[in-house]
Amino acid sequence: MNIKTRQLELLLHDFELLAKTTLTQLQITHKLLQDNSIEQLYEEAEANEIILDRLEIKMREEAVFTIFQFNPKAADLRKIITYQDVTTNLERIGDMLLNVIHFLRVTDFSRPGFEELKKKINLMMERIGDMLRHAILSFSGEDGRLAYQVIEEDDRVDELYHQISLYLQEEFQNRKLTKAEIRNMIHSNAISHNLERIGDNATNMAEAAIYLIEGKDVRHGNKE
Repeated sequence: MNIKTRQLELLLHDFELLAKTTLTQLQITHKLLQDNSIEQLYEEAEANEIILDRLEIKMREEAVFTIFQFNPKAADLRKIITYQDVTTNLERIGDMLLNVIHFLRVTDFSRPGFEELKKKINLMMERIGDMLRHAILSFSGEDGRLAYQVIEEDDRVDELYHQISLYLQEEFQNRKLTKAEIRNMIHSNAISHNLERIGDNATNMAEAAIYLIEGKDVRHGNKE
């Protein structure tokens, strides 16, 4: 194995570690939605965020080093560019998951009217979890079918986000709200907004995978 091949293998290894840590963060988020009183999970989430940030910096530096050191051509160069794209999106997903975790800590879904909202957020979290896993697999396995599936699923996540916004408006519009209920509404809206943005970033990863596999840029609805 020559040095260039080893460098590409190193990028793949770090990507897999970054992806695994992001998926662990997603699992923590899902657990805290069910029970936000588990203090150990918050500590683990903060530690994971540090790992994600360091890995993102390391992979960016490794990608730049590989380009300047080996002057890669064609497929190799495309792979390195997509490594940078998916790494950036995974780091952003990690940031947004941590945002959700912080909001979950101060949200009480046991209050009247919020139990149904919790179900909708749970469904949204399951959908973006599928999108994220499939986006990662589409890139690491160079699976175009999965990548296009992720892009299609984003519309369903957007629809859930709109349903949650509408539910908040309709459920509480004719009630005299307490400060605690208002805070809950703000936090719930922030949680769904971050989840919707995670879906967008998973879509970005799928588009990067298509660029890697087909050499085609399908961003912004471009199908040519």
